[in-house]
Amino acid sequence: MARLAADEVRLAGGGPHAVGIWPAANRLPANILRFYVLFSEPAEAVFDRAQLRLITATGALVPDAFLMLNEELWSPDGRRLTVLMEPGRIKRGMGSDLTHEPALVPGRSYRLEVATGGQVFFKVFGVLPPAMEPLLETQWHVSWPPAGSRQPLEVAFDRVMDNAIMADEVQVQGPDGVRLAGSQAMTDDSRRLVFRPVNRWEEADYRLVLSRRFEDVCGNRLGEALDHLLAARQRSRGGLLIFRPLW
Repeated sequence: MARLAADEVRLAGGGPHAVGIWPAANRLPANILRFYVLFSEPAEAVFDRAQLRLITATGALVPDAFLMLNEELWSPDGRRLTVLMEPGRIKRGMGSDLTHEPALVPGRSYRLEVATGGQVFFKVFGVLPPAMEPLLETQWHVSWPPAGSRQPLEVAFDRVMDNAIMADEVQVQGPDGVRLAGSQAMTDDSRRLVFRPVNRWEEADYRLVLSRRFEDVCGNRLGEALDHLLAARQRSRGGLLIFRPLW
């Protein structure tokens, strides 16, 4: 199999250009739902879907990999584009002709390429087997910080998580039930959440609150897998982890 080059930016011009792609992990499940392309400045007015390509390790274009929309999905500031994978290339039972073969095959490598502003930015990644199970808190490892410190609260997940959803649907609450001031980020493998508080932890009860919209990169939520039989009666739910820092 041909070896794909590492992620890189080729400089050749100005204007808005891609500066990052989420998830940052270099190995992603075959049934990933979406990618996020981050731009240096608002790019909605200049971006065209033809500038986005998914390429195999042999250099072949993967056809119809992305869902075609009448309007692209941009963040309010115009600097983050949400790119949805074509559902017919992910979910089971959507069809049997060639257009419904998987876009991503486990064990293979791909390059997601974005050409904007006279530059080409691309992300190289390998493909893991699909993630088909609901999220479950007991599968995570939580590192609780000690009282009196500003050490981070860390949550290591059992799979690749969705960076944007993680930022919007997770919060740490203080003893008063108010969202705690601090910085929250995912590590480069998109599997670990790190929260750093502004103030020192007290010896009191804190809450890590997860909304019902909290999900991994494949759309699996707490209590509900995206690709499940209706007879299974799965239902998404919120999550709550309570912890008390000790001296």
